[in-house]
Amino acid sequence: MRLIVATLAVSSVVVCGCNGGGEALVQVTGSVTVGGKPAEGASILFHPEDPGAVTASGVVNADGTFNLVSSMKEGVAAGRYKVTITWPDPTQQPTKEQIMMGTAEPGPDLLKGKYATRDKTTLIAEVTSSTSTLPPFEL
Repeated sequence: MRLIVATLAVSSVVVCGCNGGGEALVQVTGSVTVGGKPAEGASILFHPEDPGAVTASGVVNADGTFNLVSSMKEGVAAGRYKVTITWPDPTQQPTKEQIMMGTAEPGPDLLKGKYATRDKTTLIAEVTSSTSTLPPFEL
């Protein structure tokens, strides 16, 4: 019985230790504009160079700003990131039937895939414990 309890205790520490409570997240804001105008509705992902870190994500607001979330918690771990951005065409929304059937897809990427993957993107961001605002992504 003690072996089972010890095994469960170690397992829970290992599972919870993956970017769990120990690493402080930095609250940062940033902005994305295209041709000087806010890229409202664009999705932004911060892919960490550190393979043990968690990818952070956000959605660009009407004013062009975004906040990042990591594992359902606000903020992003300090580190260096490759940044991907996709901007689905808001004029091409899925129908109610597509949504109900689970076949809904976002509209085509207004950025034509230029920043859509880690391999294609040229966007880089560095977050330190003292970062509060990232330099703007002006596309």
